[in-house]
Amino acid sequence: MAFRDLFLPKIAHSNPEVRKKAVMSESDAGLLQRVIENDKDPEVVETARRRLSEITEVTA
Repeated sequence: MAFRDLFLPKIAHSNPEVRKKAVMSESDAGLLQRVIENDKDPEVVETARRRLSEITEVTA
């Protein structure tokens, strides 16, 4: 864990497993889209895609 992780939201954590967990509970479509566009870990990106799909199905 990096020192900066203490001050950042979990979705911006240096550990991809922590980011994946944060993505799974996220309900902000805009934030999930930014994760999809910017995260370097393919598993985090895929998790964000699935979560975005889930929340857009519910609101559609």
